[in-house]
Amino acid sequence: MMNVKFTKAKVRTLLLVLFFTFGQFYSQVNNGAVGINTSTPNTNSVLDVVSGSNNKGILIPRLTETQRNAISIHPATDDGLTIFNLTEDCYNYWSLADSEWKSVCGQIGKSVFTVDCSNSKAFGTYIQGKELTASNYLSVTVNVTKIGNYTISGTTTNGYNFYGTGVFLNTGVQKVQVPGQGTPAAVQTNTVQLIANGVNVTCTPAISINVLSSAGTYTISCGSATVNGVYTKGTALGATNTITLPVVVSALGSYSITTNTVDGISFSGSGTFTATGNQNVTLSGTGTPTSTADKVMTITSNSSDGASTCNVTVVITIPVKKVLHIGNETAYGYSAYTGPSRSLMDSPTNFGTTASSVVKSAGYTHTSLGPNPSSAALLTALNNKPDIVILGFDYSNLDATSAGYIVNYLNKKGIVIAYTETAASVQNLMRAVFSDASITSSTVNGGGAVYALANTNDLILNGPFGDVRGKNWGEDASATARVQGVSGSVIPFSYAQAINDATVYAGLTGFRHTGLNFIWFGDGGFLSNENANGSQYPSNTIEPFLAPSTGGYLPVQRTAYGYAGNGYATGGMQVQNAIIFANALAWAMKQAESNGINTP
Repeated sequence: MMNVKFTKAKVRTLLLVLFFTFGQFYSQVNNGAVGINTSTPNTNSVLDVVSGSNNKGILIPRLTETQRNAISIHPATDDGLTIFNLTEDCYNYWSLADSEWKSVCGQIGKSVFTVDCSNSKAFGTYIQGKELTASNYLSVTVNVTKIGNYTISGTTTNGYNFYGTGVFLNTGVQKVQVPGQGTPAAVQTNTVQLIANGVNVTCTPAISINVLSSAGTYTISCGSATVNGVYTKGTALGATNTITLPVVVSALGSYSITTNTVDGISFSGSGTFTATGNQNVTLSGTGTPTSTADKVMTITSNSSDGASTCNVTVVITIPVKKVLHIGNETAYGYSAYTGPSRSLMDSPTNFGTTASSVVKSAGYTHTSLGPNPSSAALLTALNNKPDIVILGFDYSNLDATSAGYIVNYLNKKGIVIAYTETAASVQNLMRAVFSDASITSSTVNGGGAVYALANTNDLILNGPFGDVRGKNWGEDASATARVQGVSGSVIPFSYAQAINDATVYAGLTGFRHTGLNFIWFGDGGFLSNENANGSQYPSNTIEPFLAPSTGGYLPVQRTAYGYAGNGYATGGMQVQNAIIFANALAWAMKQAESNGINTP
């Protein structure tokens, strides 16, 4: 054991050293400042840490977000508790006011999200030596699980890249448009390396971009272009939605052909011509139609001899329309609730969603009031707002009250296609439609009478099912109703003078109203055909409607019709009743969608 002896002088010296040492520390604490590696700590700071060699920092507890969330918070004492969040790569502190952890990386911190590679791709055309524009971008689909700031980039090794930053304000699946920048240096296929919030994203397969050579020389022909696929409001375009565009190539090179965006959809195609001459280019569609209006797309090419443009029209499928039928529910199909006329309406050959459907339509629903409904029943049915009303034989009790209900429906943009022949009913209807009590109606001629159609370029006479201008329609079985005293507000389709009858009659037997959605022909049997398969009935004077099942109930001309007279032999005429009806339906569907009683 070592013996240590202290003299009084040594003891006094030791006490003085301890006094000054601890006295200084005590003074620092009382002044509210503690310094590390400094003898003069900032008086406004409780702790002032100085890097002695200017090459060190300070570390506070580093926790993952899971570890941070496992801390048992004491609200009364933990306000301002601070950690470094390894998951977010940012400092976090506990906020008593908001009762949650806050990030100091901006107001809402860094977002957390995953990338859906299968729904992410590059847009635009990439050409060697041509600087990227706003049309060159990545569309990246992400699923955000935590809102906050984001940075997404895409890199290539060919002179161009992509970069985008922003803030996710909502969680869930979203699309991010990441702009491109730079100029492709070489003709090649590039793989894009996605980087999300600083972390490489591995996509299998990777997003790839074909860089093309400089543009070739070619002309485009929109007049011969074919629009493929079915287009429906609210349904995203797919692989079948394309435009086949004929081109004539005079010099080899790349091509980039695009359209403008109309109501949410656009088309584009790019590649390299390897041969000159006539060939087809396929433009692929993208987007989702936002309306049922037909889209006029402007096609633009990048031919080296100067960009050229032309237009094509994309037809959108019309949604289901409600039809109210009034007439006998027999095999003849007078009001199209039954018979071949109903089959014509329901056939996808005529009105359907197939690529070959004449009118792109989801079809109809059908309701019938039968023949001669009461005015009360009619009012109830019209108050249900059918899109289209079809009148046929027999509607002989159409009185002034019922006529008023029909006109009220028409004034609300309802659509009426009327085939009526009883003079009193026709007169009541016409006086109500035109607000003219001087209009009269009477019957003329008889079954087998044939009436010439006007040469007017109207959609009923020249529509998607055929051009019947200057041709004929035929009367079924009985006399034809004519109206007299109608002036203005109509497009005449036919007059009361039959081509196969020498007797002269004045008045109209068919027209379309120019201010209301109203079509009328003076024959209740205009749609008559008792053959369920729609084949031609073996008579010259009855059942003028023809839409054979062998053709998918496509309306066609009815041959060998009409009685003899005025230089015509028996059965020596052709009539177009079925084609007129189909054209009228096509017109009615478009009117119902764009300017009908149920149009928003």
